Formats: sequence, C-alpha cells, structure tokens
Amino acid sequence: MNTQPKPQKSRGCWRSLLILLLALLILAYPLLQGVGKFLIVSDSLEKADLITAVSGPSYRITYAAELFQEHLGSYLFFTGGFNEHEQRYGADWSETLARNIGVPPENIYTDDSTVISTYQEAERVKAFIEAHPEQIHSVIVVTDAYHTRRAKWAYEKALGPDIKVMVTAVPFDEAGYSSKWWRSAITREMVVKEYLKYTFYLFRYQWTSGAIQDFLAKFDKF
Repeated sequence: MNTQPKPQKSRGCWRSLLILLLALLILAYPLLQGVGKFLIVSDSLEKADLITAVSGPSYRITYAAELFQEHLGSYLFFTGGFNEHEQRYGADWSETLARNIGVPPENIYTDDSTVISTYQEAERVKAFIEAHPEQIHSVIVVTDAYHTRRAKWAYEKALGPDIKVMVTAVPFDEAGYSSKWWRSAITREMVVKEYLKYTFYLFRYQWTSGAIQDFLAKFDKF
C-alpha cells in the first residue's frame, strides 16, 4: 500500500496554518496598537499658570519640575497625604524633589490632604485654584502615558470649563513602561487596569447619580 502522499499533505496543512497565523498577527498588530493609543492623550503644551503631577512615582515629580525649569509653568502644585509605608507626606517629598532640581520654594505649593484617587487630587487642585482665582487659569498635568486620558477627563470634569487643562506624559524610557504594551507584563497590567478605572470613572462621576453614585463612592481607590 502506497502511503507516500501523506507527508506532503501534512506539510501542506502546516504551511496553511503558518500562513493563517501570520495573517492573524498582521491584523492583530494595529489592533493592539490602537488599544494602547486610545488611552494616550498628548496635548501641545504652552505656558500654563500651574503645573501639577499626579502623585505616585518620583519620576512624575521630577518631570513636572523639569517642565517648570523649561518655563512652561509659573508655579508647581503637589498633593499627597501621609504615606504609612514610606513614613512621609507625599506632598512634602514632592516639594523636596523639586527644590533639589532647582525650583525656587516660593514657586511651589503643596496640599498634604489625604487623597485616594486621581479625581480627588483634581479636586484638591480645584480648591487651590479657588483660593487663587486671579492667578490660575491653565494647568499642565503630568502623569504616565496610559493614564493621560483618564487624568485629563478627571481634571476637566473637576476644574470645569473655565480652566484650560493640558496633559503630558513622562517619556516611556523614564517611566519604565513600553509603547508596545502587550510585550511587557507591567505595562499590560497598567493598560488593563486603566480601561477598568476609566470605565469606573464614567459610571462614578457621570453616568449615575443618587443612591447608585453613593454606592460607587465606596470603591474610590483609583
């Protein structure tokens, strides 16, 4: 019995499978890029009255101070309450970092109220602006690239239409994240969480009210 054609048929199946996989990869690449790019907002920066950094990694604070040194803002504003793990106030530590870079202390304002979300930080910025109504009309917000869409949404929502909000991201190489988010475990985690958090914000601060909104407030950790 002649069984010679079988290996050829098997090779043909593998070749077809490889072509199919290659086609799927080609189609998936722009889709994966789009998933990441949706979260990124990059405004053209112009000089603002205030620069603020979303509290968290020190590189955000450093980058905000560098923008000040480039004359892109008149003042720096930092938030952050007491950090049990690090045994220090986030706002005070941010001021120290900025002063070490060379920012004059008279150009730095802080608010060491406890904040547990980006939106709450935006509300602290709003309180500062309301205390200086003649000084602050525009704000630059510094954060990570994949956090920029949610941050801009939160700050525009909290500050209102009379304050111009610009967001800018710390470069990927300084922040330790990847522009090809699917290749890095830490970046994949951030992208997934940002979609969840952004969706939560829409429900928490825009799409709901009354008892439902009060219930969602219990999950204010973002």
